[in-house]
Amino acid sequence: MDDRNVLELTALISRHRTLLLALKGQRSPVRDNPFAAQLGSAEREVRDRIVSWQPLDEHEAHLKLEHLASYILATGTHLDAVEMKAICRSVEGFF
Repeated sequence: MDDRNVLELTALISRHRTLLLALKGQRSPVRDNPFAAQLGSAEREVRDRIVSWQPLDEHEAHLKLEHLASYILATGTHLDAVEMKAICRSVEGFF
């Protein structure tokens, strides 16, 4: 396991969680709040990086999947077909 790689993934996940909490704390809808819109864009960018992350080992694959599952459960949102395909392809070699 490359410790730098897992640390980078862990940092991305931590950043994503921080952005999600900041978005949750916004009282105005994203469309009416420029700051919330910036948070939303940053959240999407970090989420895209996590979705496209290519794990180097089974541990990273589990970490990625656990975070994305908790994201879906916590937000009640879904991932689109392109995201799901990218996720499946990135982890398929580990399961």
